[in-house]
Amino acid sequence: MYQRNSIRNAWFDRYTGTFSLSQNLPKQAQALSVLDGTLRGVGQIFLMNNPLSGLLLVVAVATASPWGALLFLGGSLVGTLTAVLLGMPRDVWRAGLYGFNGALIGILGAVFLAGDWNLWVAVFTLLAAALSTPIMHTTIIIFVEKLGVPALSVTFGVLGILLLLLAPSVAYGRADPALIVPVERLAVPADPVLRSAAAGGDVSVGEGLLNATLRGLSEVLLLDSVLVGVLVIIAIALCSPIAAGLAVAGSLTGALTAIVMGADGYEIYLGLWGYNGAVVAVALGGIALEAQWRSVAVAIVGASTSALLFGALSEFLGPYGVIPLSLPLVMVIIGTALAAQGMSRVHDVAPADYSTAEQRLRIRT
Repeated sequence: MYQRNSIRNAWFDRYTGTFSLSQNLPKQAQALSVLDGTLRGVGQIFLMNNPLSGLLLVVAVATASPWGALLFLGGSLVGTLTAVLLGMPRDVWRAGLYGFNGALIGILGAVFLAGDWNLWVAVFTLLAAALSTPIMHTTIIIFVEKLGVPALSVTFGVLGILLLLLAPSVAYGRADPALIVPVERLAVPADPVLRSAAAGGDVSVGEGLLNATLRGLSEVLLLDSVLVGVLVIIAIALCSPIAAGLAVAGSLTGALTAIVMGADGYEIYLGLWGYNGAVVAVALGGIALEAQWRSVAVAIVGASTSALLFGALSEFLGPYGVIPLSLPLVMVIIGTALAAQGMSRVHDVAPADYSTAEQRLRIRT
């Protein structure tokens, strides 16, 4: 039995998990290492250090927007290459930690800057992706080295909001209706009826929650698509089936929290109240915290809290035509990781030891 488990665990580590098959590439294979780090960077959006997860996320974006997929992958590549050129620590960029902010900046540019297949949009977006690398390095020093918590997408949250503030003032700026919906809440009272359109299109609770959950997963990538949400689940499951389940639970928790609070039903349907919860649940359910039932409980509470923060920050940023992006999930995960450092029943994991819930469980047993 022990030998069978060892074989199964070795297979899991080699092809799923953190994909050890390509983790120890020699320094001579620099091009392959950069490609591997680029794809891991895409996967790190959901804290999945796995190039196959990253590749499937690129495919997921391509189903909704080939242009978006190009800038999405290009942003991660530029962020990773910038880290290499600036001499950032090899083990850090190999893990994709300089790529995921660039990937998110890339898809942000595709969504909010008008003109698909526009050279100047691509240049502007990829320059912003390159800028994310030194900023990310600074956040690593502050959060990881000084505080012992993950830096996450603080860089994207701040830099992305600055880009959104810039978008209306440039010729190529545009607003995506599915993402700017929170701004409309300032003008009209929230209508809590679940519906598939801003006016009308009422749906059942079951249909509404299904769409909210799957679209919430896709909104992590700034897209509004059920198919993208399904592919996101598969991409996460390639690395960690437990994380995939937690992502679904987190997105659903955000939607349920919004319903209880009487949030606008159209916003809920679009997944806007659930995308932060999806990432929060993945992070706190066995990556930033030790994998145990208490961590899962904390993850669900954290997912609910991130939905409340989304609503509050949407109201605060709405007058400026800006959405919170990843700020709610960043605040919840970092805040919880800091609090866990003083807890005796819920234990934090050092950022250098982040892997998957499955691997943490094996270490404990």
